Parts: sequence; C-alpha cells; structure tokens
Amino acid sequence: MHSRAHDHVNQPTTPRPGAAVLLAAGEGSRLFAAQKQPKPMTRVLGLTLAERAVLFFRDIGVKTLYVAVGHRAAEVEEHFRRIGRRRGMEIVPVRAKDWRAGNGASALAAVEALLEREGKSHDGTPPPFWLAMCDHLLDPAMADAMLARPLPADAVRLAVDTNRAGLFDVEDATRVRLAESLGELFIRDIGKDIAPWDAADTGLFLCTPALAGALRAAGEAGDWSLSAAMKRLAREGRALAADVRGAQWLDVDTPQALAEAERRLLAAEWGKAHDGPVSRYINRPLSRLITRYVANLDVTPNQITLFSFALAVLAAFIMALPGWLALALGGVLAQLSSIIDGVDGEIARLKRLQSDYGAWLDAVLDRYADAFLLFGLTWHAFSAAQAAGGSGAAAILWGFAAIVGSFVNSYTADKYDGFMRRKLGVTRAQRFRMGRDVRVFLVFLGALFNLPVLTLAIIALVMNAEVIRRIFRLYRASR
Repeated sequence: MHSRAHDHVNQPTTPRPGAAVLLAAGEGSRLFAAQKQPKPMTRVLGLTLAERAVLFFRDIGVKTLYVAVGHRAAEVEEHFRRIGRRRGMEIVPVRAKDWRAGNGASALAAVEALLEREGKSHDGTPPPFWLAMCDHLLDPAMADAMLARPLPADAVRLAVDTNRAGLFDVEDATRVRLAESLGELFIRDIGKDIAPWDAADTGLFLCTPALAGALRAAGEAGDWSLSAAMKRLAREGRALAADVRGAQWLDVDTPQALAEAERRLLAAEWGKAHDGPVSRYINRPLSRLITRYVANLDVTPNQITLFSFALAVLAAFIMALPGWLALALGGVLAQLSSIIDGVDGEIARLKRLQSDYGAWLDAVLDRYADAFLLFGLTWHAFSAAQAAGGSGAAAILWGFAAIVGSFVNSYTADKYDGFMRRKLGVTRAQRFRMGRDVRVFLVFLGALFNLPVLTLAIIALVMNAEVIRRIFRLYRASR
C-alpha cells in the first residue's frame, strides 16, 4: 500500500530513526474469531501482518525492531524470528507481562527495552524511534511527513489523516482534535468518542523517551492505553501531529477490513508503467484475479515464470499440429500463458520478492516462448499450404520476418523506453507501446479465426514497423 510522497514534504529535518517498537501482543479477538490464529500471523495476500509490518519499517530505514508480544507469545516470537532472518532485520522480542491491561502496557515494556539497549545519540539525548501497531498497513510516504519538522526532545508526533471521508471504518476510528500554532500541528484531544474531531489516528508514532513517562503515568492512574498517554502529553502541549492525508493506510482488525486490505493491495498492483494496451486492458484485470488466489499459495515468482513458459511451449507444439481445432487450442493456451506471465511480477511485488535474477529470467524465457509460438504458427501454416498442394513459401517468409521483427522489437524496447523517459518524461514516452502482449494476442486471434499466414504477415509488418518508428523517433529526439 503505497502512495506518492506529499508535495509539502522535502528533505527530513528530524534524524531518521534506526529503531522502532511494534505492538503485537493483543489477541485481536474480532479477527481471531475468523482466522483462528494469532493476529500477527494473519495472511494478507501471501504475507502475514507481521511480515508486512517488518517490511514497512525496513523500507523507512529501521535496523532494529522491538516487538511487544503477549498472546501466544512463543508462537509469535518464533514467527518474527523467521521473518527477521529472511528479511535481514534484527528483531528483539519483548514479552509484555501485563499485555491484557491494554496496549499502553505492551508499549511501555517494549519502549523500556529499546531505551535500555539503544543508548544515546552523539549529543547525549536518546535518539527518536518509531512505534506502530502490527495490524496497521502503513505507507512509507508517511515517514517523510513525520520527519519533515524537528521533533522536540520531550514530545511525541502522531501521523493523522484529515481525510475523514476516505476512512474505511469511521465508527471504529480513534479520533483526534487538532490545533495549529506557528506552523506546527498540536493534538488537543484523542479518543474513540470525542467530538468535534478533525482527523483519524493512523497508528504511526514518532517518539522520544517522553512517551515512556506518559505511559507509566497513565497506567498508574488506571488507564493502560496509548490514547490515555497521548491525552496527558496533549494537555502539556507535547503531543504533535503530522497530517498524512493522501497516504494509504488501514487498520486491519476485522474480517471486513482484511478483505478491504486485499482489495487495496490488488488495486495498487496495476502492473508495469510500460505495459502495452493488451496487458493494461485485458491481461492485467485477469491476471489480478489469478493473483488473488495464488498469493496465499507456497509458490515463488520464478516458479510461475517457468509455468508460464511451459504453457507457451505446449501451446506452440499444439499449434504446429494439423487442423483448426489444434490451432485454436494452441492460440488459447498462448494467450493464457501471456496472462499468467503477468502473475509472476504481481506476486513478486505483493510478496516483496523482486530480484534482478527473476526479472532477467522472465525476459529470457519470454524470448524463447515468442520463438516457439511463432515457429509453431509458421509450421502449421507451412504444413497446411503443402497439404493443399502449395509450396508453403509465403508461410516461411512471413514467419521469418515475424520472428526477426519480434526479437528486434524486444531487444530495442528497454533502451528506447529509457532514452525517451530521459528526453520526454514517463507520461509522453509511454503513450504508445507495441510489444509482446500485442504479438501473443495477434497469435491468439489468428489461431481462432484460422488465419495463420495473415497473422504472421501482420505481426511481421507491425513489429518491424514499430522498430523503424523507434529508430526515427530516437533520431529526432537525439537531435
């Protein structure tokens, strides 16, 4: 769940914290009733809430994460340790003995562990740190908004969202009343039932040791909640806010919110910026439906890449067989392979498993798949022509031209796109895209309508014409 950084945010003026506290101690009864597992281990499109929280902190520069655990502590601790090893994050579990008293008790246990272990910065004061809830999906852009102004050494800053109309569950939101002074937002009150109110609490805090004192004082007064601690800081003018309006965030504490989280993640997963027209308007909507079900399976993006390639090879061999039925079936399988070819990238981005090797392997196998498909179509057209008493020369010539044009088209694509982005900007450079998605879709249509030679001719003309267009356009742009 990512958004563009806010226009008013420039370079952060508060040092970027290297440590954070994550609250994962609660039972999460509303979600637990449906999931039957500890809340941090609830899966959202292939990754648990715990892993998505760890990746959020890794994205914003955190090196050490202190995790407050309570409910089914041993199970949750082991889960976080596995995540830490896999994702390269130092994770320090902290058992909160009084976690049932409220999230403030869990927060205090983890904050005290952090302060004891992290020491002090070069100026003698403890460095700032982050705090968030394990069941909140957060946008890394929020961190820059939080760091855009200096944080006083005795204050806490909370990310708030003033876009009340965009809240998923207004009734469940923790409400915040704000006041502005000298360009700084101050929290005047916070709670579930306050009125009037200006913004919603997103669950992301930028903290100093002042939070520990406020938590301890609120607990001694009988209220072990973060909101109670923030109320105390607000009364003393030490509770600040940063408006992250426009950022994507969600509190996942009900089955309905879990479904909404999956919907938002899939909606954000539109694909590559340079998708062609077939990929953008036909393949992506279908591939995202497949991704929704594949994401929670134990399969890797590279395995999906190999499956898509195998499907393309099978399609090519079937298309090479005589008869319209074999041709049509091969064409359908070719288009299905093209759709699944988008799933590997979607899964890689959703599960945060992108790799240079995976992208390279996908590109290499796409070239092999193209060669197989076009050769299969050429062989079918050649065999059909000979069976009808012809020479089949037209099929061979158009097939050769189609294969050459397709390969040169693919070879020139990345360098052309990169050059045009530098010269004209992303939007103008991507207005027109003719690539693999169009080729395979033409094979699909030609196979269905039993027009193999015409299809090869169209592919040859379109792909080579696109290469020529790129040559002349790059020449003009370079001048």
